[in-house]
Amino acid sequence: MSSHNSVVICLSHQLDAENNLSFDSMERLKKACSIFHKNKCKYLITTGWKYKSSLNKPLAQIMSEFAQENYEISHNQIYEELNAKDTVGEAFFVKKNFFQHFNDINLLNIVTSNWHLDRAKEIFEFIFSKKNDPKMIFYSVDGDNFLYEKEMQNSSIEKFRKMTKFCKKGDLDEIYSKMRQCHSMYKD
Repeated sequence: MSSHNSVVICLSHQLDAENNLSFDSMERLKKACSIFHKNKCKYLITTGWKYKSSLNKPLAQIMSEFAQENYEISHNQIYEELNAKDTVGEAFFVKKNFFQHFNDINLLNIVTSNWHLDRAKEIFEFIFSKKNDPKMIFYSVDGDNFLYEKEMQNSSIEKFRKMTKFCKKGDLDEIYSKMRQCHSMYKD
């Protein structure tokens, strides 16, 4: 499998009160950029919308600029997915927007925090489940322990399962229709 046909996606995490990248964001980016260079990936994908009014740019762009300044990745090797507001959106919009244009990619490296890994895997495996979808390899970094505790209280995976219960795996039209009906962050 040619390494030039792989990409790495750094799942976003929030910013701190001063709008700097959180500990988890920094750790994820460091790992994603390391994989990008080691595997000679075609693209680094960053994700995230302008989720609070104090931001002057979307999270995906903040992460992209950090990768350019600190990890020697050029802007033309970074794809910023600005529509993603959560893990469901990251999987959905990356598949819909990125892979629609770059269908020669056969390996998707996914980087997130250890506390987020199970949920991310389940969501990505549901959305990227077609025969011609890229193979996925998941990587995790040791995230903030407090966030692990918080994740134990997170019910979003149950909401995802309920939302996609009657969707065919990998069917973007059905999934998006359900996102628009049921998902608080993407409702019309």
